[in-house]
Amino acid sequence: MNQNKKRISFFCAVAAIFLCVITTIQHIIFYKANKPDREIKKKYLSKEGKIAYQVYGAGRPLLLLHNTEIGASGAEWQNNIESLSRMYQVFVPDLPGFGDSQKQKITYTAYQYALFINHFIENVIQRPAFVVASSASADFVLMAYALKSSNIRKLVLISPTALQKKFPDKKENIKRIIYQSPLLGTQLFLWAASKKEMKKCLTEKMIFSKEIVTKELIQKYYTMAHRGNQNARFTFASSSTQFLYADIEKVLKEIKIPFCVIWGEQNKSNPPEQMDLIEQIRKDGSYFLFENTRMLPHYENSTIFNETIHSFLQ
Repeated sequence: MNQNKKRISFFCAVAAIFLCVITTIQHIIFYKANKPDREIKKKYLSKEGKIAYQVYGAGRPLLLLHNTEIGASGAEWQNNIESLSRMYQVFVPDLPGFGDSQKQKITYTAYQYALFINHFIENVIQRPAFVVASSASADFVLMAYALKSSNIRKLVLISPTALQKKFPDKKENIKRIIYQSPLLGTQLFLWAASKKEMKKCLTEKMIFSKEIVTKELIQKYYTMAHRGNQNARFTFASSSTQFLYADIEKVLKEIKIPFCVIWGEQNKSNPPEQMDLIEQIRKDGSYFLFENTRMLPHYENSTIFNETIHSFLQ
């Protein structure tokens, strides 16, 4: 009996030490990634928390919305801002739960992001805007249009994701709960947000030209992923499951403003055949296929992309 008690005590002690070590390592990783940098962003207090954003140029307002991959932020548009801000007042937020914006302990949904987009246009931009949105954000902005069409003048949709997704089922909900859990969920997030995995995501999923994936780019995504400390796992939990799904087909059928759809020809995770499906729904849109690009044609081929946007929005 005493021998069993000793074994149990020993096991508990080892388990406690192991948990303490893991927790300490997690805190150190987040601490290093959350050191202040020199980049100064404006802050807007929204219903979704403190939102970091930047404004460039003057003229008619243009809102740029980044994708929802791990480590995403407004930095996605760094190759487009200089050109676009010559003609427009460009607004570049970090979406709620991403980048330098507040990361809350909630389950993020497409509907929440749609509400945020309308709130941002009404309270920060304060007039109807042109919107360019990347990947899942293209789904969100379509929902925002459905909720309040008067906020948006023209739309540029870069490879919307919703046509190949669906509403979350029981299995997806279990995954979300696991990803949101304090210790295990944080560890799963840290594995997915490691520099090795970040490089793999950028080179195999997001960007076609491997020479563009520099150490600086990997570090930027790595840093932005870890901002907000352990709360960063909540956005990861939503984006890694189906909780960011938006049913956009009905909106596409009924949209009454000019819209443009852009796709990367080498996009493997969301292939250009999806653009064909959108074109079948609405033949009156403008459609562009960018060669030798994947998820981020605006980043990889910014010169042609910027010219396309200028032409479409004029």
